[in-house]
Amino acid sequence: MIRRVHASGQLRRRHTVVSPGYSHAHSRRTAVFARVAVLVVLLSTPAFANPSASLRGSLASVARMYRVARAQGLRFYSTSSAVRSAVSAGRLVPLTSNDYVEIDTDVGYPYARPETRRFVNRFGAQYHAACGERLVITSAVRPSSRQPVNSSRRSVHPTGMAVDLRKPDGRCLTWLRSALLGYEDRGVIEATEEHEPAHFHVAVFAGPR
Repeated sequence: MIRRVHASGQLRRRHTVVSPGYSHAHSRRTAVFARVAVLVVLLSTPAFANPSASLRGSLASVARMYRVARAQGLRFYSTSSAVRSAVSAGRLVPLTSNDYVEIDTDVGYPYARPETRRFVNRFGAQYHAACGERLVITSAVRPSSRQPVNSSRRSVHPTGMAVDLRKPDGRCLTWLRSALLGYEDRGVIEATEEHEPAHFHVAVFAGPR
């Protein structure tokens, strides 16, 4: 209801009718705006964001890598022939040395998933720019039948999503720890600093953003 003052000074009332169609359309637009707001929040949150990023190894870290591998439907290759078949099918791709990355000669299976190779090459360029030396890969995909005796049964190396990095010294070690924590915090990787032997284990969930 709207009140109006007439020229005569008398107060007159006029009823305004809101059509059912307008009310329905307004409610529908409100619902759409609410869904869009929720979608914006979801898209701005990394799928595997890790607010408790740490390089310390733990059962929780191993479980997290294994859980993501299963959620992404990755295959766990059990034999050398299975790895070769995956390479032929393009599910695993070769890791090669370049200006920024060195593949150690002891790597028995220099292959990884495509997104892992992309991460290695981009991260290697960042490492080289910061340290002036190449990032060294000491292990990549390993079939389950060729895993070390002390490896976890939930290791993701058989999927090709993980690589091991040689542990550097001095300022390069400081940079590497900081950079890996940054990527882990964003949900791109899960990284662990191992001590026997000394290296960094890095499982790649997604390419660098």
